[in-house]
Amino acid sequence: MSARPTGAQILALARTRIGEPYTFGASVPKNDSDWRGPWDCAEFASWLVYQTTRTLYGCAVTSHEIAPAQADAYTGYWARDARLKGTRIPIADAMRIPGAFLLRVPGERRGHIAVSDGLGGTVEAHSARRGVCEDTARGRLWTTGVLVPGIDYMTSGGVPA
Repeated sequence: MSARPTGAQILALARTRIGEPYTFGASVPKNDSDWRGPWDCAEFASWLVYQTTRTLYGCAVTSHEIAPAQADAYTGYWARDARLKGTRIPIADAMRIPGAFLLRVPGERRGHIAVSDGLGGTVEAHSARRGVCEDTARGRLWTTGVLVPGIDYMTSGGVPA
């Protein structure tokens, strides 16, 4: 029996893409482990989840009705999935959990999603200027933290989340 994927694995995979290009609205084949961009923030987050769990999350269709190569990811779909099948957690908690996601739900401002490094930072598909990069989570507008089902999370202090 194999162990479940971990938040630390999500974070480690995200870091392998630092420096790659960002394009708003880019479509990413979730099942392509060799994909090197361009990335959109929600597509990046959904690709990370698919690569570690082999399940679609944060996509328009989350069942096997559509091939992972065509599944459209969007921060609004991340909000839906967090509400219906994930675990929403306080932002401060997500900042202490490597591999947790920080979500800004689209509304008055454009939606955005980033991976927490557990130490108050992020790895994210940020912008056309910065691409996939590390940044800070502090002082930014977030709506909620998200833990994806099927992933084991530990706080940066080694306590199960």
